[in-house]
Amino acid sequence: MKKIFSLLTGLCILLALAACGGASTPEAAAKKYTEAVYAGDSETVISMIYLSEQDKKKAGLPEMLSGKIKAEIAHRKEFAVKNGGIKEISVGEPKYDNDKKFANVPVTVTFKKSEKPKEEHIRLIKTDDGWKLKI
Repeated sequence: MKKIFSLLTGLCILLALAACGGASTPEAAAKKYTEAVYAGDSETVISMIYLSEQDKKKAGLPEMLSGKIKAEIAHRKEFAVKNGGIKEISVGEPKYDNDKKFANVPVTVTFKKSEKPKEEHIRLIKTDDGWKLKI
């Protein structure tokens, strides 16, 4: 019984770590970001933002950024709710820089109660943790 419990515990931890990791493609990262934005999941969005080591050391920058992101996420969730929620998220082909370290991914979000889709371009940077949002 202990072996089964240990095995299941290990599996749960592994799945949780995999879910928290960065996306392996720019398309997956752009879709994950867009889903989180309109679902009001500010923690996921914040975890997807790339900050350089230099930016992380700037006094108050991470906290200020977190506050602004949470406010914007709340606004976008409200927009999604007013428009009946998300009907579909379409992700286009990424456009890379020469080194394929940066990508610009077109995303189209269609809402259930709106005829006009919302088009965005998600800028991403490739990191050791996967693709992150470049702001």
